[in-house]
Amino acid sequence: MFGWAFLGCGNIAGQVADELVKEEGQKIVSCWNRSPERAEQFAQKYGTKAYATAEDALKAEGVCAAYIAVTADKHLDYIRLCLNAGVPVLCEKPFTVNAGEAEEAFALAEERGLYLCEAMWTWFNAPARTVREWLPKIGAVKKVTAKYCVPISDNPRLVDPVRLGGALVDIGVYPLRYSYELFGMPERIVCEGKVEGGVDHKEKVTLTYGGFEAEIDINMDEYLGEEYVIEGEKGCIRVPWFHCAREAFLSGEEEAHFEDDSPKYGTQMRRVSEEIAANRKESAYCPPAHTLDVMRILDECRRQMGLVYPGEKKA
Repeated sequence: MFGWAFLGCGNIAGQVADELVKEEGQKIVSCWNRSPERAEQFAQKYGTKAYATAEDALKAEGVCAAYIAVTADKHLDYIRLCLNAGVPVLCEKPFTVNAGEAEEAFALAEERGLYLCEAMWTWFNAPARTVREWLPKIGAVKKVTAKYCVPISDNPRLVDPVRLGGALVDIGVYPLRYSYELFGMPERIVCEGKVEGGVDHKEKVTLTYGGFEAEIDINMDEYLGEEYVIEGEKGCIRVPWFHCAREAFLSGEEEAHFEDDSPKYGTQMRRVSEEIAANRKESAYCPPAHTLDVMRILDECRRQMGLVYPGEKKA
């Protein structure tokens, strides 16, 4: 049985737990939250035990790894706590405040000889990996358009700069990561955004690659949908709701429709547990180098918007 310590018992932790408890061989053995009441509610719902401190949750019998789901401004603190306690880590996105913090986190993991991975669940699942396999079928890429535009700014966390609110790091990280995983580091990054009250509400990001551009629209104020489209010389790939996709479409010289109804968070947690059980120190699905590069892309976007988080250490 692979045992998890959950640090943070908020909405995303609940969504992950809903699927994790249905996975064979997986169990939540401890949890902690800064609100003891929320931790107790979480423990009762998922059949685990709430602890008064994160340290105690990590020491619970049967803990094989920690899942960090506290607010992103505190990620590095809890990554340090887990690694120094000898516990492998899966940490929610955005991984850290900036690339400098991410570098520090991975350096500590290497020093401790422990697994550390970002919970970029999209790339643990089959739809995104199928899209990557389809790329050669559409020939030379000519144009990429992506959008992730959903009205979520009524969430207090997303308009709080202290807790790393804003569209870019909460939802924009998905199309940026998608582009990176398919095409690598861009030659040029241009970001134009709207910043109010210390957080970004929307931006248009253009990533320049050899022979084409990826145009990405990000918006947390209005609904324009979510989609990733790749146009090539021989065909087109379209992925609705790409960050949590259950299907993808290939058209052109070859036609295909890929469908996948497997649990997305559950698959992520199972695959991470398998990697840790195999004594891997880095994930094959979400490698540290990829997380670091995407953090650098996020940093550059914020630099161009003049967006600095309160108390942020300069990368």
